[in-house]
Amino acid sequence: MWLENSFRKRCARPDAGIMKHLCRENGFSLVELTVVLIIVFIVAALAIPSIVSSLRTAHLRGAASDFAGLLEQARISAIQNNRYYSTYILAASGNQPQEAYVDLLPQSLTGASGNGGTSVAAGDPSVVISSDVTQQPVANAPNTDNLKSQLLPSITSVTPTDTSVTAATFGPRGLPCTPVTLTGGTVCDSSGGPTAFWTFFQNSTTGAWQAVTITPAGRIKKWFYNGSAWTKL
Repeated sequence: MWLENSFRKRCARPDAGIMKHLCRENGFSLVELTVVLIIVFIVAALAIPSIVSSLRTAHLRGAASDFAGLLEQARISAIQNNRYYSTYILAASGNQPQEAYVDLLPQSLTGASGNGGTSVAAGDPSVVISSDVTQQPVANAPNTDNLKSQLLPSITSVTPTDTSVTAATFGPRGLPCTPVTLTGGTVCDSSGGPTAFWTFFQNSTTGAWQAVTITPAGRIKKWFYNGSAWTKL
């Protein structure tokens, strides 16, 4: 306090000299503050759209990565437990977010597993999918011929199964298979022929696309659509 009073008295003296200049430099003017605020607002206006776009892209890639991880869990569990397991995507409902899960439980003595994709049971591996990412049917996906040409040999007669219609399923051999209903229950075995799956995700805000595929050999791959062709991630 003593130093502050001394400084004020020195500024008030007629012979203050250079001190008068220092006395005036004790804050920012309204014009200076206004200029700074304008610059901050301009920078924010330019940066926010880029940040939002990056977040949307992260949501889309995260959904594809999480789903691919679940498929890998389903494949490994099918081998370990000598069963077949399907992976479903459940739409958001009420307070329940959009969710993907491996339908492991309950497990019947007959060898059947899961509840047919109706709900996530305690113990089922699951992930929450962001609300701005939706699973799309193959019919809505862009340039699927390009993706198929990279996924399967040109001489094959296999057509990937759309997981929006039939859940991606792995059998005890660790290979994808298509569930078939027979007398006494449902079976799923790769001996019925080669099977491939593909799943398409789209960000509802940006319109960007990603895909997750399973080859007949059981290899799980992720893809990004660049506007003209599919690129493997």
